[in-house]
Amino acid sequence: MSAPVPVFASASPAPPTSPSPTNPSISDQARGVGSWFSDHSGAIVTDVVSIVSIIIVALIIRKVTLGFIRRAVDKAAMRAETKPGRFLEAGLLMGAERRLQRTRALGGVLSSVASAAIMIIAALMIIDQLHISTGPVLVSVGVISAALGFGARDVVTDLLAGIFMIMEDQYGVGDYIDAGDAKGTVEDVGLRITQLRDIDGVVWYVRNGTIKRIGNQSQGYARAIVDVPVSYSENPGRVRDVMVETAHQMYEDPEWKDSFLTEAPTVAGIESIEGDHMMMRVTVRTAARRSAEVARELRVRLLMAFDEAGVKVGNAAAAGTPGS
Repeated sequence: MSAPVPVFASASPAPPTSPSPTNPSISDQARGVGSWFSDHSGAIVTDVVSIVSIIIVALIIRKVTLGFIRRAVDKAAMRAETKPGRFLEAGLLMGAERRLQRTRALGGVLSSVASAAIMIIAALMIIDQLHISTGPVLVSVGVISAALGFGARDVVTDLLAGIFMIMEDQYGVGDYIDAGDAKGTVEDVGLRITQLRDIDGVVWYVRNGTIKRIGNQSQGYARAIVDVPVSYSENPGRVRDVMVETAHQMYEDPEWKDSFLTEAPTVAGIESIEGDHMMMRVTVRTAARRSAEVARELRVRLLMAFDEAGVKVGNAAAAGTPGS
């Protein structure tokens, strides 16, 4: 028997080894960065110069715009203060305070709006220089603005009403106004809140957006109406002469001269006939907020004049209705 021949497995050739990647050296990275800057340096310098120019121009435009707004508001406030019938009772101090307040409020609103508009335009131009799409930014701003406007609609309403109220000069500090739920002297006027103090000393804070109508007793003039009941037995012509003379004496009185306007008092004559008396009426055009005290003084003088002239007054008490 022949001996078994050993069978040797042929060894498979080893796969070729690939060279391991080598990390770039710091010098290679530096050369890459330098190459990128050399290729883009012109664009970078141009963008930086454009951005700096946009910022400088925006600041210059903002400064010029704010100065123009300040001068325009000052002139508008001074024109409002020189209108006929303004501050017949108040002095220069109140006029200066009111002008300062209106100027500050209007200037603040217009300056804020102008500054925001200029800065937003400048920001969009800068974003465009950075090659960033402004579409998503504008969409995000629109969504946020809509959410804020819906959530704070009452505040927006108050601010808008305050802006128009101040621009139209409907009332100011020192005016006596009737705002519906509250009436009194205005102590402070803001864009959102108007502060009043009534005759009892109570301070009312009224939101401008809730004011539907305003009655201002401090603008222009007022009218005092005094009704005096006179007995039927009296001669209406004689009574009228006594009333005219008494009213003109008060009109010419230096102590009360400032309470009247240029129009002399008028006696309307018999206003009505009631029960056992006839009602005689005298009307006086007075300075703003002086009608009540003028009516009281005129009532006293008429009663004294009737006593001296022997005119019989009716059973009803003399009545007075101060106008607005």
